[in-house]
This record gives sequence, C-alpha cells and structure tokens, in this order.
Amino acid sequence: MASSPAPRVPDLHKSAFWIYGVTAMVMREPLSIVLRHSTTAGWRDPAVQLEAVRALIVLGLLSRQFLAAGIFFDRVYLQPEAAERFPRRSYPVDFLFGMGELLLAVGASTVVGTASPTFNVIVAVVLLSEGAWLLVARLLEHSTVPKIAPGAVFNLLILAMWVPLTALFGDFAGSLALIALTAVHMVRLGRTYDEP
Repeated sequence: MASSPAPRVPDLHKSAFWIYGVTAMVMREPLSIVLRHSTTAGWRDPAVQLEAVRALIVLGLLSRQFLAAGIFFDRVYLQPEAAERFPRRSYPVDFLFGMGELLLAVGASTVVGTASPTFNVIVAVVLLSEGAWLLVARLLEHSTVPKIAPGAVFNLLILAMWVPLTALFGDFAGSLALIALTAVHMVRLGRTYDEP
C-alpha cells in the first residue's frame, strides 16, 4: 500500500522565526516609548494609555501584513501550479507594494508617542496602500487581482469605520476600534490560510 506524500510545508512556516525577529526589532522602539513614559507619568495617564494602544496597533498591522504577504506569495509564486493559475503577475510590483506597506508600519512605530496626527495619517496610508496595489494590478491586468481584492476592500472598510469613530469619540476609542477591526481581518486571513 503506497503512502500519500507528506504535505508541502509553506514557506511562511519556514520564515516564522525570521518574521519574529523583524517584528521584535520594529516593536523595540514603541515599547521603549510606552515603558519609559509609563515610569514617569504612570499607567493612568491618558497619553501613556494612547501610546500603549498605538503600540498594539503597530503590532497588529505588522502581524496582519506578514500573514497576508506569506499567504499571497505562497499561493501566487511558490505553489507548484502557481504559474498556471496566475499567468500574468509581477514579483517586483508585488514585492515593492508589500515592502512599502511594511515600511509605513515601521514609520508608524516611530511616532506612537507624538501628540500630532502623524500616527493616524500613517496608519490611514497603510490601510490605503493595498487599494493602490489593487489599482496597479488591475491596470496591468494581472491575474492576481482576485487574491489582492479581498484584503484591499477590507482595509477600505476598516478605514471607513475607523475615521468616523475617531472623529466622534477621540483617538483612544478610535484606536481600540482599529485594534478590533484588525483582529477581525486576521481571523479572516486565518480562515483562508489552508484554502488552495
């Protein structure tokens, strides 16, 4: 009786510890900002609480991006039948949009302690970046559009909910809503992880 071949190990699994290292390096700055400020002002200080929530947002954005990129590149470039399923694709375009989104999240990590709207602006651009990627993929008539579209649309929905909530209830409440919406997006990604 012939045994079935072992399932293919996705490259995302192989890259997990490298991803952990990158995330830890990026999170070092926001964590140091939050912890340093908390030792002087205390955890009850609203500014410290906002910084802590912003640090969680950065962690959520990074985690979501690594998971989404791992799933995308595995399906579009690494699976054996990927070239047949996605005959029109561009690794440089996909890579550069992914790298741009990562760098924006890193940029957000450096301003978690600022009182200016810079953090929110950067996060908004992060949420819009996948839409820009989708637009370019459509213009170039890439066959990867169906793989990019769900994330881009969900990011736009997050943005459409987060901005009014922040305007109505302030940065802290808006940030909590953003964390919840990012968690929902990660759950959705997790459900699609084992799909072909």
